[in-house]
Amino acid sequence: MRIALDSGPFALDPHAGELLPFSVLRNLYDALTAFDAGNRVRPALAESWENPDELTWIFHLRRGVFFHDGREFTARDVLFSFDRARRAAPASEIGTYLVAIDKVLALDAHTVEITTRRPYSILLNKLAFVLIVPAGSPPVISRPVGTGPYRLVSDQPGKRLALRVFERYWGGAAGVRRVEFLPLPDPEARVRGLLDGDLDVVAEPGIADVERIRAARGCRIAEQTSLGVTYLVLRSDRQPLADPRTRRAISLALDRGALVRQALRGEGEPIGQMVTRNVFGFAPDILPPAAAPAAARALLAAAGHAGGLDLALQIRPGLRPELDALAGQLRGAGIRVHAVERPLESFAADVDLSFASWFCLSGDASDFFDALAHSPSRRNGYGSGNFARYRNPALDALIEDSEATLNMLTRRVQLEHSMHVVMDDLVFVPLYSTPILYGTRDEVDWQPRSDDLILVNTIHRRAAHG
Repeated sequence: MRIALDSGPFALDPHAGELLPFSVLRNLYDALTAFDAGNRVRPALAESWENPDELTWIFHLRRGVFFHDGREFTARDVLFSFDRARRAAPASEIGTYLVAIDKVLALDAHTVEITTRRPYSILLNKLAFVLIVPAGSPPVISRPVGTGPYRLVSDQPGKRLALRVFERYWGGAAGVRRVEFLPLPDPEARVRGLLDGDLDVVAEPGIADVERIRAARGCRIAEQTSLGVTYLVLRSDRQPLADPRTRRAISLALDRGALVRQALRGEGEPIGQMVTRNVFGFAPDILPPAAAPAAARALLAAAGHAGGLDLALQIRPGLRPELDALAGQLRGAGIRVHAVERPLESFAADVDLSFASWFCLSGDASDFFDALAHSPSRRNGYGSGNFARYRNPALDALIEDSEATLNMLTRRVQLEHSMHVVMDDLVFVPLYSTPILYGTRDEVDWQPRSDDLILVNTIHRRAAHG
C-alpha cells in the first residue's frame, strides 16, 4: 500500500516536535487509550481502568503485548514514556495533553496509577496522544520501536518510510502486509501518481483535482466530516495587529461563504469559531460574521491606516485558490497581503498572518484552548502551539477552571464562554471547515476518520474492477 502525504520530512520521535506526523506514528506505536472511528474512547494498552477518587486513576495494562524488538510491555515502559514526554513538553505539542498530570506510579508490573493536579474528566481522551516507547529509549528516537501493528523497515527522510506488518501485534496481524508513506508536498505530483496507478492513497488532493479524480477510471474520492477548522492567526503582540480595530477589520473584510464557493468549489462550511459542531464545547450561538468591507475600511482608518495596510501572509505551497480568494477579499477592504509560502513544518513566528488548520483530535475544545489559546507556559505545557504569543490571563483562568469541572453540562457552558472570549479578541479568525478528502484507487476499501488518522490496519484491498 503506497500512501502519499502532503508534508515534507517529519520526525519519528513520538514525543518531539509537532503532532503533524501523529497519523503515521500511530501505525508504529500505541497509547493507553485510543479513539474508535466514532471518536469514542476505547481501551488500547490499558485494557481497563477505574477512577476511585477525583484525582486518582488506576490503569490495568494489557498482558502479552510485545514491542517490535521482542521486549514485553510493562508498567515500566509507561512510566518511562510519560517522564520522557513531560521532559520534551516545553518544546513539543505533546505537552498540552499532559497539563493536568501530577504523578505516574507503577503499582505492579501491569498496573499504573495516574494522579492529576485537579479533577480532570477528560484524562482518558488526552492519554490517547501519549504514545508508549520502550524503557531506556534514546533521547532522540530515529528508529522507532513500538507495540503498534506495523514495524519500521527503512526510512529515507523526506522521501520514503517503509513499514511491514508486525506479526505479534496484540490486536492481530493486519491484512495489508507492507506500506510505504511518501511525503509529497506537491499536490499535482500526488494526484498524478494516483491517476497513473503508482499510488494507492493520496492525502489532500487539491480542490481543483477532486472532480478530476472522481471522473478518472479506477479512482475515487473518500470523504469524511472533519474535526478541523481553517483559520488565520494574527500576531497581536505587535503593531499593526496589536490594535483590536485592525484585527476586527480583517475579520469583517472576509466573506467566508464566498471563500468556500470560490476557493473550495463548495467543499466546505463557513465557520465563526475555532471548533466544529461535532466537538464538545462548540458554541451554537457564535455564527460566521457577515462580510462588511465598508466597515472594515472605516476601522482601518480609525486605527491610522486610511491609505490601507500591507501585511505578510504565511501559507503552505499548493494553496493558490485559497490564497487568491483571501487576497482579493482583503484587498477590497484596503488590506494588501504578500504571500510567504512555506511548508507547515517550517512556519515561523515572525509573520503578521498565518493561514493554518487545527484539529481537535480528542473531540474536545480543550485541545484548542490548551495548545493555541492559553498563554505559553514552560512549567506546565500550556500554549505549546501558541506561536502568535497570544496572552489573556482571564481566559487562562477560564480554561483551567473548565478542566477541573466534573459536571459536563457546567463544563460545556464554561467552554462556550471561553470561546466567546477568544472570538472577541480576534487573534484567531476562523474561516471554514472542510471535509477530509483522500484520493484512492478503486480497490482500496477504506473510510477516512474525522480525526484524519491513517490507520493502515483498517485499510483493505479488494479485487480491482474489470
